[in-house]
Amino acid sequence: MSINGALQIGQSAILASQAAIQVAGNNMANASTPGYHRQIARLSPSRPEFIGRAGFIGTGVQLSRIVRSVDSALQSRTRSAISDQNAAEIDSRFLNAIESVRNELTSQDLSSRLSAFFNSFSELSNSPNDEAVRTVVIQQGSGLATAIRELRAEHTNVRTEIDRALGATVRTVDGLLEQVAEVNRQIVEAEQGTNGGANALRDRRDELVAEVAQYLPINTIEQPNGALDIHVGSTPIVLAGDSRGVVLRTEASASGTTVSLRVKADGTTLNPDAGQVGALFRQRSDTVDPAINDLDTLASQLAFQVNRIHSQGQGTRGFSSVTALNRVDDPTANLSADAAGVPFEMRNGSFELHVTNSSTGIRTTVLIAVDPATTTLDELAATITAAMPAGTGSASVTPDGALKIDAAGGYQLSFSNDTSSVLAALGVNGFFGGSDGSDIAINQQIIDDPRLLASGRDHIAGSNAVALDIAALEDLSVDSLGGRSLRGYWQSCTTDLAVRTQASNTKAESTRLVRESLDAQSQAASGVSLDEESINMLSYQRQFQAAARYIATIDETLQTLLSIV
Repeated sequence: MSINGALQIGQSAILASQAAIQVAGNNMANASTPGYHRQIARLSPSRPEFIGRAGFIGTGVQLSRIVRSVDSALQSRTRSAISDQNAAEIDSRFLNAIESVRNELTSQDLSSRLSAFFNSFSELSNSPNDEAVRTVVIQQGSGLATAIRELRAEHTNVRTEIDRALGATVRTVDGLLEQVAEVNRQIVEAEQGTNGGANALRDRRDELVAEVAQYLPINTIEQPNGALDIHVGSTPIVLAGDSRGVVLRTEASASGTTVSLRVKADGTTLNPDAGQVGALFRQRSDTVDPAINDLDTLASQLAFQVNRIHSQGQGTRGFSSVTALNRVDDPTANLSADAAGVPFEMRNGSFELHVTNSSTGIRTTVLIAVDPATTTLDELAATITAAMPAGTGSASVTPDGALKIDAAGGYQLSFSNDTSSVLAALGVNGFFGGSDGSDIAINQQIIDDPRLLASGRDHIAGSNAVALDIAALEDLSVDSLGGRSLRGYWQSCTTDLAVRTQASNTKAESTRLVRESLDAQSQAASGVSLDEESINMLSYQRQFQAAARYIATIDETLQTLLSIV
C-alpha cells in the first residue's frame, strides 16, 4: 500500500467525521423545530484495493447518504388519526351546538311550552266563555309559534355556519394542495432521481400533507422520482407537480340548498368520511338537516292536528268573513296534486257550512262535498257559493291563492263535521297557519277577536268539547309521528340528539388520546434526542481526532523516509 493511499484513508476519515458532526449539530439545532425529522449520516467503507496475493485492503470511509429517520407506516397511521380527531371534534362541536340551541330541560324549552299550550286549553275547558282565559290560550299559542320559528331560525343559523366553514376549509385545502405540488416539483428537481437527499424539502412536504389530513382523509403514494401523489379514496387530488384542486359546489333546488365537494380539474365528486371537511358534510346532512326536519314535522303536525279539531268547532260568535290561512300554489290544480302545493293530507269527504242569521238566530246548514283528487280550489269556491242560500254570502279565491268565504250583512259563518280534512289543510277556521317551523303562526283573526277561538261543538252554548279534545292532543298518538304524541315525538328527537352528543364527546376524547399516542411514537422514531446526538458528536469527534493523529503519523513516516533518501 502506498503512502498516498494511507493519506487518502486519513483524509476520508476526516471528511466523513466532519460531515457526521455537521449532521449531529443540525439535528441538535432543530430539536424543537416543528415537522423536523432526525437525520442520520450513513457511513460505509470505501471500495477496497487489490494488493495481490494478500487480497484486498481498505481505502477508507465514505459518507454514502444522509437520510431522514421516518417510519412510513407510522406516518400514515398518524395522518389517519389526525383526520379522525379533527372529524370527531367537528362532530362534537355541532352536536353540542344543536343541543345548546334546543336548550331542553329548562323552563323555557319547547317541551315546556307545548305543555303550557295544551294546559291552557285544559283551563279553557273549565271556563269556555271566560274572555280572560281565552286571551291566555291565544298568548300561549302565539308564544309557542314564536318559539318554534325562533328555534328553527337558530337551527338554520347553525347550518349557515357549517356552510361558511365548508367554504373556508375547502379554500384552505385547495391552497395547501398547490403548495404540496410546488414542493413536489422542487424535490424532483433537487434530487434528480437520486432517491432522497432533499431532506428539508421532504420535511416541509410532510408538514403540508399532515395539514391537509386535518381537513380530508388522504392516502399518499411516493413515486420513484420523489414526487408524492395524494388521493381521497381512489380519486387523485395531487399528481406529482400538479394540483388538481378542490372546490365547493352549491346548488339550489326546490327542496333547499345542496353542497358537494368536487375536484376542480374535472368535477369528480369527492365523498370524504373524515377530516374537518368530511365531518362538516356529515353534520350538515346527518345532524342539522334532520334536526330542522324534526322541528318542521313537529310544527306541521301541531298545526294540522290542532286545526283538525279547531276547524270543526265554534267560538262564542261566528265569522263575518273567513280567509284560509294556507295558500294554494295553483287554484286550477286538483287539491291533492303536487302543483297545488297543499302540505297536508286530504281525503274524499265533506264538511258542513252553517250560515246563521244574527238577528233571528235561524241557522242554515249546507253540506259541501270535496274530492281532493278531482276538486280544484276554484271549483271548491264555486261549489260553496252555489250551496249558500241566496243573499247570504259567497266564496272566492284571493289573488295569492287563499280560499275566502264572506257572509252577507247580518249573517255569520261557522263550520263542523269535516270528514275530508280540507278545512284543516287549507286553514279555514284554523288556530295555526303555516306548514313548517319557519312560518307557523297563530290566526290573526283570533288574536283580534278572542271570541272566534273555538272551544265548543254543535253550536251548544257553553260547550267545551273542542277545548277538551285539543288539550288531549298532548298525549294523543299521531299516526304520522309513528304512533307518538306531539310532545312524545319531540322528547324522542331530543333524547336521540342527547345520546349522539354524548357519544360524539366520548369519541372526540378517545381520538385525541390515539393521536397523542401516535405522536409520541412518531417523536420516538423521528424526533431528536439531545443526549443521543451529544454521544454521536463525541464519537465523531474522537474519529476526527484519530484520523488527524493517523495523518500526523503518516507524515512523520514520510519525513523519516525522505531523510533516509
